[in-house]
Amino acid sequence: MNFSEQPPSKQWATLKYKGEKLAEVWFKPEREPFALTFRIPQESFQSPLMSQQLTAENLLKAVALATEDIESWQFGDVSHSGMNGSNPELGNPLPPPPPDLAHLEICVRLKPPSQAVASGENGDVEIATPTWQDLEARWKAIIGLEATLDGLRISMEGLQAEMEASLKKTLTTEEKVHALRADVAQWNKSKSRVHHALPRVREFIHRSVWSLGTPERKQLEEVYKNHIQPQIPCPHMDKLFQQLENMQKDRQILSGHGTTVYHECKSIATDVQGALRTLQSNAARNAKNKKGATGGGKFFKHLRRWSGAG
Repeated sequence: MNFSEQPPSKQWATLKYKGEKLAEVWFKPEREPFALTFRIPQESFQSPLMSQQLTAENLLKAVALATEDIESWQFGDVSHSGMNGSNPELGNPLPPPPPDLAHLEICVRLKPPSQAVASGENGDVEIATPTWQDLEARWKAIIGLEATLDGLRISMEGLQAEMEASLKKTLTTEEKVHALRADVAQWNKSKSRVHHALPRVREFIHRSVWSLGTPERKQLEEVYKNHIQPQIPCPHMDKLFQQLENMQKDRQILSGHGTTVYHECKSIATDVQGALRTLQSNAARNAKNKKGATGGGKFFKHLRRWSGAG
């Protein structure tokens, strides 16, 4: 099936190698009709047989996509250009995710439908002039991506507040006395990951806000209102489509990066809360057991005195 005919995914589809689960794929994430995401579990990297198959090129082959159709792919903070299928990184093994993450997510973006059309007897290729509909569609795609970015930013701000609060959290006197050393060590270890993750959250919030206020963005918004929407020609029309296309790509990359950061940091925040709940639960149990033992000892001691024993 041609990728353009592939319906957007409603759930992760499993990719298998020799009957075993190798990875999962999600086609056309929301507002990204020319993208797909692969999700590779830690277990696949730990299998010597499977780890040899974990390259971007093999994943693309598994979903019947040619490497020359790829515009770029990204995992974590690392991004690669497709280079018309000539990028040697396509065939290199993918790195496993950090030990604290369950999956490595790879966002792949395809080249948009070609604007080139053949003309003339000699088969020369002539670039078709973008229509008003093409320009408006690009701008609306940018607006959609910005809405996604704004939603991510709001979620990230909430996550930032949660992570900062977890760093300020202190134990009560009773928890300090009765908590297990292993629980305290695990809690502190989880909190140390927050220190490393918070700068990434703050960076994304800053980049998402900054991207909406750049001079280029304001200029293109004016062009849309004054020329594209009312369909009034303006100077440099030939460059306008490329400018819109570049801005859309920037938004797509930032959105993919933000989604990855959010899921990673949300996992870290959840681990911190889980470690704290375990610590508090065990500390409360220990405190209760010690009080029970102390109370029971006093009861039997008084009983012996009353009965004249000893």
